[in-house]
Amino acid sequence: MEQESDFILREVKKLTLLITNLISNLNTLNKDELENGIREKDDFIRKKWGISLKEIASISSFDFTNKFKDLQEAPAEKLAELLSIFIKKIANLDINEKYSGKELAKKGILLIDKLDDQSRTYSLKRMEIKKAFQKYMD
Repeated sequence: MEQESDFILREVKKLTLLITNLISNLNTLNKDELENGIREKDDFIRKKWGISLKEIASISSFDFTNKFKDLQEAPAEKLAELLSIFIKKIANLDINEKYSGKELAKKGILLIDKLDDQSRTYSLKRMEIKKAFQKYMD
């Protein structure tokens, strides 16, 4: 049993690190690389999770919640952060409509609300991310 929980913990850490690297890569893209970099990150996410950011934007809230219902707290927070940064990056590009930043923000809020319901700790970072999502909803 302990070996099983160690395996799960390692997988959670790997996933968290993967998302952290995606965030870092997105943040370091300059304006000229941004559109191609976003497509590359989206393709990578599709290969890793079987769903792209474009697909996340287009699925129903129910399907989104079901897709990520078993995601542990740390990677879920990183996913919310990734969505937030992604929305911020596409906001000034012509691809905003293609990726539907507003729909991604809705999904981000769902994710933050799920985290708040499941977590025993209050997170200022989560609240900042939620405020950023709400700003993109307007």
